[in-house]
Amino acid sequence: MELFVGIDLGGTAIKLGLVSRDGKLVKTHQVPTKAESRERDIIVSNLKEALHSLLSGMEGVKAIGIGVPGGVDKKHGMIRFMPNIQPLENYALADDLEKSFGIPVAIDNDANNAARGEYIFGAGKKYRDFVLITLGTGIGGGIFINGDVYGGVANFAGEVGHMKIVPEGRPCGCGLNGCWEAYGSATAMIKRATGLVAMGKHTTLARVGEMSAKVIFDEAKKGDALALEVVDEACRYLGIGVANLIHLFNPEAVIVGGGVSHAGDFLFDRIRKYASLYAKTEMFETCEIIPAALVNDAGVMGSAALALMTLDKRQGT
Repeated sequence: MELFVGIDLGGTAIKLGLVSRDGKLVKTHQVPTKAESRERDIIVSNLKEALHSLLSGMEGVKAIGIGVPGGVDKKHGMIRFMPNIQPLENYALADDLEKSFGIPVAIDNDANNAARGEYIFGAGKKYRDFVLITLGTGIGGGIFINGDVYGGVANFAGEVGHMKIVPEGRPCGCGLNGCWEAYGSATAMIKRATGLVAMGKHTTLARVGEMSAKVIFDEAKKGDALALEVVDEACRYLGIGVANLIHLFNPEAVIVGGGVSHAGDFLFDRIRKYASLYAKTEMFETCEIIPAALVNDAGVMGSAALALMTLDKRQGT
């Protein structure tokens, strides 16, 4: 059985998995990233030890894929910028691992990999042209054109969370203003709800222990007026952004993943409603807006999909 390693390299944890060609997650492993050490050698050694542990006793491993929350020079296997793990910036991590383990290694942005995962194993199987967006702390994106990720001239394409939705609008974590994720992400919802509660607005959200997007959606589903206001505002901006993507790429589908997508039809019905208001009818009607299939394992499965696609390209299949 052919197996592919998927590595989700995050600022807090490194998640690893062995995935078969038919999409079965055979084995998983997880370790802390040790990013707090701020030492490249410590982080890389930790990653290699985790890989050795994952591969112990396993046969048929053909390639390794890595996903990172940052900008990647995929041609040279190098992370160009990654604020959460700065010691790995400008470092050819893929080459290092390929030399150490003797099998092909590829690396890319985690949202690009999530798109690959949906294409190979998930909701994108029947499409060749789609846009994946991940709704969580921020908004990430992966653009699939004619059966492969579109990376742009420097492989930085897909930063959809930093499309400008409101000129000179709310500050974004990237340092700019008016970005999509400053209005439609979980972080944006939490800030908005917390601010309204602090103003003394009547809401059941005032009684929650810790504010989260899930809590806001749960209270909105129960009918809390303020929670509904926060959800509806976020979905309106999400609909505007999705309409922009439909106009830009005329995709077969916009696939929505990330933690916020767990809200289900309560979220998707509203996104579709607002997207239909802001997109040209002919273009909206030819695009499906659907949930991702790999929400919980998107990082590992997406990186494994990168490994699989990289191997197939090298072999010319």
